[in-house]
Amino acid sequence: MNDRLRFHTRCGSLVKLSSNSRTAERRRPLDEFNNGVVMTHRPLRDNELFEIRIDKLVDKWSGSIEVGVTTHNPAALHFPATMTNMRSGTIMMSGCGILTNGKGTRREYGEFNLDELREGDRVGMMRKSNGNLHYFINGRDQGCAATKVAQILWGVIDLYGMTIKVTIVDRDEREQQNLVTRRNNIAAQNSNAAAAGNVTHETISNLTETPVVTALDLESLPTDRLTFHPICGSHATVTHSGRTALRPNASDDFNNGVVLTRRPLRPNELFQVRLERVVSKWAGSIEMGVTTHIPTELEFPFTMTNVRSGTWMMTGNGVMQNGTTVIEQYGQNLDRLQVGDRVGVVRKDDGVLHFYVNGMDQGPAATGVPEKVYGVIDLYGQAAQASIVDTSECGSPDTGNSTISNTTLYSSEPRLRFHQVHGRNARISNGGFTASRPKALAEFNGSIVFSNRPLRQRELFEVVLENMIDHWTGSIEIGVTGARPDEVILPSTATDLSNDTLMLSGSSLIYNGAIVRNGLIPFDLDTLGTGAKIGVMRNGDSIHFVIDGVDQGPAYELRTPNLYAVIDLYGQCAQVSIVAPQLDIRAPYATSENSQSLQATSVIQPALEAKHRWSCISGNISLSQNWTMVNRCVNSAAALSHGLAFSEHPLVVGEQFEIKITEINQMYAGCLKFGVTDLNLADEHVRKNIPSTIKRIPANVCTFRAMKYVTMGHSSIDLLLPLSGFVLGIVLRWISHQHVPSYPP
Repeated sequence: MNDRLRFHTRCGSLVKLSSNSRTAERRRPLDEFNNGVVMTHRPLRDNELFEIRIDKLVDKWSGSIEVGVTTHNPAALHFPATMTNMRSGTIMMSGCGILTNGKGTRREYGEFNLDELREGDRVGMMRKSNGNLHYFINGRDQGCAATKVAQILWGVIDLYGMTIKVTIVDRDEREQQNLVTRRNNIAAQNSNAAAAGNVTHETISNLTETPVVTALDLESLPTDRLTFHPICGSHATVTHSGRTALRPNASDDFNNGVVLTRRPLRPNELFQVRLERVVSKWAGSIEMGVTTHIPTELEFPFTMTNVRSGTWMMTGNGVMQNGTTVIEQYGQNLDRLQVGDRVGVVRKDDGVLHFYVNGMDQGPAATGVPEKVYGVIDLYGQAAQASIVDTSECGSPDTGNSTISNTTLYSSEPRLRFHQVHGRNARISNGGFTASRPKALAEFNGSIVFSNRPLRQRELFEVVLENMIDHWTGSIEIGVTGARPDEVILPSTATDLSNDTLMLSGSSLIYNGAIVRNGLIPFDLDTLGTGAKIGVMRNGDSIHFVIDGVDQGPAYELRTPNLYAVIDLYGQCAQVSIVAPQLDIRAPYATSENSQSLQATSVIQPALEAKHRWSCISGNISLSQNWTMVNRCVNSAAALSHGLAFSEHPLVVGEQFEIKITEINQMYAGCLKFGVTDLNLADEHVRKNIPSTIKRIPANVCTFRAMKYVTMGHSSIDLLLPLSGFVLGIVLRWISHQHVPSYPP
């Protein structure tokens, strides 16, 4: 760590060094444009990248940063006003050209002009082991700039003209990707500048300003409730009385979104935010932590992980202290959070810092954290908007009334509603729970509505049909889409949507406007009447439709990470309302009627509830009755294979797992196979690739011995004889053998 590149203490006469000599700044930037040369404290090694970030520019001078290498030792060098004045041992990139010993050797080099770089851009250099010198801009190799360069070279930065501050940085592929994306955005905007200039007066008059909290508003804010401070990063804005922070131009820039709390956090106080908007074009996402820096005195950085003192941040799935990674693998990856997810931080009264994701404690992250720290979030990359969530809304992890548990992980998340963005003929009412087509006799389309957030795994979005009219043909259509409602141009009907849109229309399945499957369900959506219920959910990558509480089985696979539910109030369907989610109670559908465990259950006796449900299933299976009943699909397209189902949780030693056969079909040969497996169903890849039969389960994760089925003391008997009502159970013993009791019907 002591050999980490930094700037040499001997430098140009106007240079000021800070941050352990990793940051260089030119003093009197509006009066002087040169005397800003800085060099590395040691020679560069072969294939070592020396990279800096431009932190600050002034719009006064012509020309900007110049970078290069020199054979001159900074300890003995008489520093020139500009490095391009050196007449020996020096190679510099200036503008878009290369100068060797002060003379131009390449007029056009690379794809960037240094004079056009912006704050946040990165410039680097590397001497390859073959003796070639390469420059890097925003992580992209600009090619060979010179050959056969000297073996011993110091890195040089000239804070010339517009450039007044830089910082040595470590390589960050995520940042580099975002910088390239930003440059592409700028290029596209420049190419469309003429079209962009034709904004009509009507368009401008329709724009509304977002309310911003000013310093004067602080007097009217509650003194106790946590709020964001109005002084924040240059690309951030604080709204809604200090409770919401956002990057208004999140499609154009990915950083400068640091926001701090208005007051320090109290011991054991949870500072928690809910992610409300993401922009998927960038890499990285929200970062959270605490800092000893006061908002009114902090010089806001591009990202909070650049702060070198008094700061602890969770970024990705790691923890950084003062810009240095201290825990590489800590908890859930913040870069994978979706809209509606929550992230929080607590400083315990013993000085230990804990982070929380969706209410789940990720464990100790740091110790010895000072008492007076401010909460901080960095709306970086994809994270475009977040709001503070009071502990009263979901229960503090430190109190006994917390609503967070392993089985109710999302109970405090925002309930599914209809999105405020909808078709021109639709109306949202009843607090977002009802969608209607008010002019149903005059208009039959233009009434697409969406869920207010993406669906979670195994979350059912279900509506009840409340108003039907016979004036039109066709009726409700339901499905999912990968398009964000606020970023899509709405067509007249949902079946015309693209962006990974899957719709059930009538009895046909339509993907991105094309029919991919007919006869998906045994009846037609167009025949549903008032009071019927229809829903959609995702299980892994499979999309399931549910009609009147009956799961119709996997309909299609979509790997899109964020999927919104879509309803089209088409034709006869004039009004629907979202059905309130049912409590997640383990009903005893999978318990034997002859078993002692089948007793009257109540909330006072949770131990008597059915503890198991089905979870991972293959493609020809549907689930119903709170995921305790599994059925093989029987429609004309269904196969006799792909009928595997697994328990939701691994078996515990001494615990009995029972099933009852409720229906058989005597037209077919063969029957049930029942047993255990050590297949790692916690692995997402395994869950997405469930084989068609038991014999095809990969041998490396499931032995055939573990998949034999044992009854009445025999070692390998297929269950060919059981009738409807036959009950089977399995118990794990310490000796690691299976014991399968059976009962007559």
